[in-house]
Order: sequence, then C-alpha cells, then structure tokens
Amino acid sequence: MTDRGEEPERSEQEDGREGELLPEDVDRRFNELVKGLEEQGVGLSKGLDAEERAADAAPATPPASSPSDEEPTLLELWDAELPDDEEDDYDPPEPPPVPWPSLPAVGGVLLIIAGLALLVNPGIAPLGTNPGRLVGFVGFLMGVWLLISRLRPDKDADDTDDGAVV
Repeated sequence: MTDRGEEPERSEQEDGREGELLPEDVDRRFNELVKGLEEQGVGLSKGLDAEERAADAAPATPPASSPSDEEPTLLELWDAELPDDEEDDYDPPEPPPVPWPSLPAVGGVLLIIAGLALLVNPGIAPLGTNPGRLVGFVGFLMGVWLLISRLRPDKDADDTDDGAVV
C-alpha cells in the first residue's frame, strides 16, 4: 500500500509527547490510504454526487411481476400446517386452602396474650398483684419458648451446599 521508507520515523513529537500522533499526521495517513484504494477502483467514483448515485442505482422500470408472486410464501405455508392454539382458554387451578395452625402454635400465641394481659393488669386473676404479675411473666415466657421451639433447626455449619445455584 504505502512505502514506509518515504517518511522518516519520529520517536518524539514536537511538543514532547512520545508515541502519539498529531491530528495532521492522522489526516495525512488517512488520505494516503484512501488515495490507494481509489487507485485500485474500490469505493465510489469522484464525479457523481449523492443524488446522481441514488438515481443510477434505482432501476428505470419496475420488474415485471412473475407468476411466483401469487404462490404462498414459505412463511404462509408454515403457518397453514400448525393447529390453532388451545392455550388461550387456560384457567389456573384453585389454590390449595390455607392450612389450620397447629395446636402448639395456637397455645403459644394464647399464652403470650394472657401473659401480657396479666403483666399489664394483674388484678384480672384472683391471685393478687405480685403473684398475678409472676404468673403473667411465666405465661409470657412459656408462650415465647413454645413458639421458638417450633422453629426449624439451623443447618449445619459444615454443610455449605445450598443446592443448585443459579
């Protein structure tokens, strides 16, 4: 393409930048490359404007319609063989009913509520103030313990595999 022996190689630019090309050097090298391509016949000719190129590219008369235009296209043939979709009438099934809470869960919640009620107003029970608060506090703790004991156990520290990871 271009002979690199014609231009001396510069290791340092005039303004002290090494290895960088000045805009003038880039433009000059680009013009050399384009000139070489035009000499080989690649690209567009110089004498035509964009409008003239568009007019030359468009055919003068439209092509005559062939009998193949009336035949169905491959896409139409493909769709003709497919049955109609029956999925449009899909009705999702009813969700399963919500399960009833277990007896220990209900007992734990009732113990927490009764224990808090006795802590706030110990006169509800015929035990007196101090024993009523003590019974309320113990009932509250038993309800909390009952609910916490029903939780799932923690996984082993050695087992780091959580299954499939996406």
